Amino acid sequence: MKFGMPTLVECKDIFECCDVAEKYGLDFVEINMSFPQYQPQSLDCELLLNITKEKGITYTIHADEMLNPFDFNDSVSECYFGVMRDTIRFAKGAKIPVINMHLLKGVYVTLPGKVILLNDVYSEKYREKVGQFIKMCENEIGDAPLKIAIENVDSNPFTESQLSVLPLFMQSPVFALTLDTGHEHCLDYKDTPVIEMYKEKLVHLHLHDAKGKSAHLPLGTGDVDVMGKFSLLPKDKTCLIEVKTIAGLAESVEYLKGVKVI
Repeated sequence: MKFGMPTLVECKDIFECCDVAEKYGLDFVEINMSFPQYQPQSLDCELLLNITKEKGITYTIHADEMLNPFDFNDSVSECYFGVMRDTIRFAKGAKIPVINMHLLKGVYVTLPGKVILLNDVYSEKYREKVGQFIKMCENEIGDAPLKIAIENVDSNPFTESQLSVLPLFMQSPVFALTLDTGHEHCLDYKDTPVIEMYKEKLVHLHLHDAKGKSAHLPLGTGDVDVMGKFSLLPKDKTCLIEVKTIAGLAESVEYLKGVKVI
């Protein structure tokens, strides 16, 4: 299994991230497209490939965390289609195998005693947008060895509307799943049945510890069954150690060395 690190706020650019990855014997850096310095227009594919030649460090991508191509406003939706289109083209140019993506629950209306998601109410329109997005991604990726992996998030379990369209994503050859271990724990494992239903689509792991509702803790410091997660993912796939500091990364790498995983 290949192990990697996220783009950390402590590192000013991709060079510093790759230096840290090399220092701790990691295989890849997950480039977070929400950061200003990691926009497709700000990075050079040849530069990244040269770093790979020099240091052996490769990459995955975390798509912009505000990405919502299913917005009901067509102008907003079109903008996010373009964002993902640029991300896919960049990933292909840099020979990146995985784009990690959140599914946002969308706009909601708070009523007395309950919250209504507009995607649930207008599910047919939502489903239509999803179909268009899947088709665009399939056309852009073509036969490239690239997957868009949908991650379970910590803000909410998969919603009614999301569950209704997950089969569409999972039937597509270009879409897959990311299991985030800390998010899973913080939501009391409510998404676990969904992950298990599509376990053959798992290609990426966001590995971090969690305690109560606190996630992104160094490995070995919380309540997640870290060792039990490795059996879920084929050995040729990617595992991101998703802590938020260099100190937490160092502690997590030492933990994995101690249990002889790396």
